[in-house]
Amino acid sequence: MSDEEKPGQPEVTPEAAPAPAAEGPRPEVAPAPAAAAPPAPKPAAPPVPKKWEPTGEVVSTPVTERLSAQFGDAVQGVKSPCGEAVVLVARDKLVELLNFLKSDSSCGMDYLSNLTAAHYPNNDKKFEVVYDCFSMNARHSLRVKVALDDGEACPTAVPIWPTADWQEREVHDMYGIVFEGHPNLKVILLPEVWDGHPLRKEYPLGGPQEAAIRADKFAKPAYMPDDVEAAMRIVEEGRRDS
Repeated sequence: MSDEEKPGQPEVTPEAAPAPAAEGPRPEVAPAPAAAAPPAPKPAAPPVPKKWEPTGEVVSTPVTERLSAQFGDAVQGVKSPCGEAVVLVARDKLVELLNFLKSDSSCGMDYLSNLTAAHYPNNDKKFEVVYDCFSMNARHSLRVKVALDDGEACPTAVPIWPTADWQEREVHDMYGIVFEGHPNLKVILLPEVWDGHPLRKEYPLGGPQEAAIRADKFAKPAYMPDDVEAAMRIVEEGRRDS
C-alpha cells in the first residue's frame, strides 16, 4: 500500500500567502534643485591681423649674387610673383648699397627708373621704400627695398641719382616718410594746407577735406553729387558690389 493510501494521515493544505500590509500615504519628496545655467561663453577674441608677406620665389641674378658677396647678411632676397630680382637691405647699409649699384662695373645701375613706397600696418616695420634700379648699358634691373618704422627717416638718394629729388617729395606727400638729407623736402603734389597722407592705409576714404572739395565744382569728381551723404552712399554701394 502506498503512502497516499495509508489511513489516518491528515490532508495537508498549502498555507495562504499573508496579505500585504496596507500602504500608508507616501511622504512628499522635494523636487531636486534646478541645475545652474552654464556661464555665458566669453566673446571670441578678434582674429590677429595677418602680416603681409610676398609670394613667389626669390630670384637670383649675377647682380644679387654680387651684392650678397659684398654686403653679406645686410642684404636678403625677397620673393617676387613676377620673376623680378628683389632684395631687402638694412637701413644703415642703404646708401652704401645704392652707391655700389651705381659705381660697380658689374652692376652699372646708372638709372633710377622709379622710387615709391608701400604701407603695411600689420607688419612690425610699417613702411617700405622701394627703388627700381636699371642699367642702361647692361639692360638689367633690380628692385631694392628698405623697411622703416612709422616715423623713422630714410636716407636720401638724391646725391646718387638726382632724379630721386622729386620722387622722394612725392613719397613724402603720399606717405609722410621723411628723407633725411633731402635738399628741398616740401610738398609737390598736394596743397601746402593738406591734412594727412592719402596713400597711408588709415587715411579716410573721402579725405578730411571731402566737404570742401565737393563744394568746388572744378575739383569734385564729375560722377559724385554735391551732397556729401549722397556721395558716401554711392561709395558704400560700390564697396558692397566689389
